[in-house]
Amino acid sequence: MEQKGEPDAREPKLARRSPFAPEVKLCPKCLSPVRSTNKDLMGFVPPEYYCQKCGYTGMVYVVKDKEEVKAGDERGTG
Repeated sequence: MEQKGEPDAREPKLARRSPFAPEVKLCPKCLSPVRSTNKDLMGFVPPEYYCQKCGYTGMVYVVKDKEEVKAGDERGTG
């Protein structure tokens, strides 16, 4: 039985990040970079993203900091 105040290991954790921090948007299926398919319509329509590698289309993406990507490239992982 869990005590109050202890987070469950399976629960997702929220992280606050700076809106100015550089980031890479990745496909949630294959983790390759995605690109926006529609122009920014001033916040009225959420952007949709497309993955050229697996064909994913949707509004959900995975975020990775550019510093983490550079560090991963130096180690040989992405």
